[in-house]
Amino acid sequence: MSAMTQHAQAYRYCSACPKLCRFSCPVSEATQNESHSPWGKMTASHLVQVGVRANDESTSKAAHACTGCGRCTSFCKHENTVGDALFAAREESVRTNTQPKGAATTLATFTEWHNPFGRELASLVDHWRIEAPVRFQLFPGCSTLVKRNALIDDTLKVSEAFGVPMGVARVSSRCCGYPLYAAGAHDEFIEHARVTQKMLDEVPELAVLDAGCAYTLKEVYPRVGVKLSTNVRTVVEVLEENLEHVANKPPLKESAGYHDACHLGRGLGQYEQPRKLLKRALTEVLEAPSNRKEGGCSGGGGLLPRTMTDVSVEVARRQAIEVASEEGAIVTACPTSKRMFERAGRQSYDLMSILRRWLES
Repeated sequence: MSAMTQHAQAYRYCSACPKLCRFSCPVSEATQNESHSPWGKMTASHLVQVGVRANDESTSKAAHACTGCGRCTSFCKHENTVGDALFAAREESVRTNTQPKGAATTLATFTEWHNPFGRELASLVDHWRIEAPVRFQLFPGCSTLVKRNALIDDTLKVSEAFGVPMGVARVSSRCCGYPLYAAGAHDEFIEHARVTQKMLDEVPELAVLDAGCAYTLKEVYPRVGVKLSTNVRTVVEVLEENLEHVANKPPLKESAGYHDACHLGRGLGQYEQPRKLLKRALTEVLEAPSNRKEGGCSGGGGLLPRTMTDVSVEVARRQAIEVASEEGAIVTACPTSKRMFERAGRQSYDLMSILRRWLES
């Protein structure tokens, strides 16, 4: 059965909607293109799903103009999960070989290397080999391993100071599989998830640094019938629960705007945990006009940086303006969001680096 079938009602409802959630989509706001609105994308997919229209490069491009941020769902009376429905529609693009080049090359790289970066990850993980038993094994995410592994050092230092020392899990050499899911490689994603499940059987508790990975393991895996025996938690929720164990240090005399990462917030419902941590570390935490469930997107999800590179940067630029003034700093608990804000020319910090600097001040 096609992955699109389970989203048939969502396609139908969105195609009949008078575009009430158009303003909520970061991609259509950035491009000002009606075909990139939730209505436009879902209508194109609906026509493909019912067999009225063939899946061509135009419909494929529309289905790929989505970060999967879930913001439109926050404003939808029917709570249609547009991102999931469009990711499922991309399966047809894989089948008909009509994917945007960035999506096709990502899948090819993943097929060869089992991650989207074309890198051997086991040697990177070995750098943080666990020397003593720890309660929480850390899963940083392959993006952090490859692009900013200093964040792992920050996380290990902070977790130790919070009384919950962590060590990088061996399974971290394996991508969670989110790129397969976002690309529409449905069967390949399920197979990847099943192998990951077996590797995680020996890990009782896993603390995940990358919110996208945590969302994939906790929410997406069960949807495709893969249920982990491992207790998967985010690093921020583990730290927040142990905040009382940290010495009562005064906060840094600094101000920053906080960005709600889509997968951490709307995906996992973790809005207050990162805020509590940040408010202990800084004297002032600023809020964007739209925050928490209605917060904006940084443009880093859904393979958008690979399929619509300039648009993804424009999405980040627009969100940065909401979060902080032009000279102001932005703090996020998502490594991908941090990179997107930097690509948009803004000063951005990861929550873990702020916490470490506060603890060592």
